[in-house]
Amino acid sequence: MSADTLRFRIELARGDAFSLDVDGTIPLTGITAIVGASGGGKTTMLRTLAGLERSADAKVRFREQDWDRAGTHVPPEERRIGFVFQSPSLFPHLNVQGNLAFGARRREIKGYDAIIDALDLRPILHRDVENLSGGEARRVALGRALASNPQILFLDEPLSGLDRARKAELLPYIGRAVVEAQVPALYVTHSMDEVTALADRVMGLAGGRLTGWRTPPARLTATVTSTTEGLMRVLIDGADLGQGADLSLPLIARVGEKVGLGLPSESLMISTAAPGRSDALATLPATVVQGADGLTLSVFGQTLKLPKGGPYAIGATVWLSILRILPRPEGGDSAVNG
Repeated sequence: MSADTLRFRIELARGDAFSLDVDGTIPLTGITAIVGASGGGKTTMLRTLAGLERSADAKVRFREQDWDRAGTHVPPEERRIGFVFQSPSLFPHLNVQGNLAFGARRREIKGYDAIIDALDLRPILHRDVENLSGGEARRVALGRALASNPQILFLDEPLSGLDRARKAELLPYIGRAVVEAQVPALYVTHSMDEVTALADRVMGLAGGRLTGWRTPPARLTATVTSTTEGLMRVLIDGADLGQGADLSLPLIARVGEKVGLGLPSESLMISTAAPGRSDALATLPATVVQGADGLTLSVFGQTLKLPKGGPYAIGATVWLSILRILPRPEGGDSAVNG
């Protein structure tokens, strides 16, 4: 078993009303979404992993360090977890700069400019937190957590209470900030848009029990080619100009940067003939690699796995129309304290 994992075995009961019984291993790379209906134990599991909830039967091992086991309990403040809660919970007596600095002082971090830029916080550094919009407050809360240079980030429904438009604005910021910080993240949500945009893998939880790993989101990789008035133009990797794979998106990224194009399943249409002009953002030729148990396509050399199957012959050419895309940055070289 790889040492770069979070390994846990937790048993916790709250009378007869609720019990948590989970046993699993999470790779410490990228963003792991924990999904399930409300009341299923997602927040309780996250808080127990963080040491905020105590269980005599908890065993939690982060990389080579035991956080919880018989006779051992590492306090939450020593686990170096950046925790972003459902409410921003900013310090009202500090401005934006003060809130960010508070997170950095805890770990004696001297610089976090990469996080400020990733979250576009520089224009509001001197603003009082009472004067922030809901989206700005969420960006500051995330920045404060990352400014402490955590070794893992926990996000407990960080976009809760925002409408779909505000969530869509914030998703690229979250992806960009996590990439800049180079930190693994556990992301609790029940929003499939957030899963599609951000998650590298998806763990299910229901009734206090793990329900296994789910099919990861469908995603294509593209490269940013230019930027104009807040829109980034991207070219899907492996494609040539003129193949319908060049499009503009509202994205937080730099020219030359790799981005992941999350493809919500309800926004995809497949046809066996070129559909002609349509309202689709892009219509791409694809080759069927597998068609029975789910559909696997080759799109410009990239493998795309979709949950829907169909009567498609192996090797056949089909057309993939994409009505909606949820983009996120895919990689970077910056560090949180660089």
